[in-house]
Amino acid sequence: MLLLGGGRGVAQTVGIKSNLLYLATTTPNLGVDFRMADHWSMSLHGSYNPFLFPQWTDEEGNAYNPKIIHWGVMPELKYWFCKTYERSFIGLHGIYGQFNIGGIPFIDQLRTVRYHGQIYGGGLSYGYQFAIGSRWGLELSLGAGYLRMQYDRCDAYVCGDTQGQYTRDYIGPTKAAISLVYFIN
Repeated sequence: MLLLGGGRGVAQTVGIKSNLLYLATTTPNLGVDFRMADHWSMSLHGSYNPFLFPQWTDEEGNAYNPKIIHWGVMPELKYWFCKTYERSFIGLHGIYGQFNIGGIPFIDQLRTVRYHGQIYGGGLSYGYQFAIGSRWGLELSLGAGYLRMQYDRCDAYVCGDTQGQYTRDYIGPTKAAISLVYFIN
């Protein structure tokens, strides 16, 4: 990512970043951003949430394996209005991920059901990057677009039956990021 820091004027070409909003939801994530040309960069961001919780049993003797498991990838092509990695940009992003969530005793909507499936789509984004020195940056970004979710709804107890297969289409916010960026070169 191109940042001019400390008055040196050195062009940055590769940045490693993490979305602090994902970290706030305990979702580990990491992204790489590559400068492609003047005003252009490409990023690939990935996240993975591996949480399994202790098994619990309801009043009827059904055993539940609570989980919040999901992973996702988001490639994004960005056009920078100033120089690459300086100030504001617009982006075109894609999204793909899978999820397996349910059996969570402290969330009523997920207590006895489990959802597992995939999500994909894309959208447009706008962002701004602040220089925090010669090797660090803070990138803020919001995006909106379209997502399609294809999933099964199942009983959340161990070996639970499938209640149905569903497809949902969504138009609205698809990206929110407050990312801390470290520049390698």
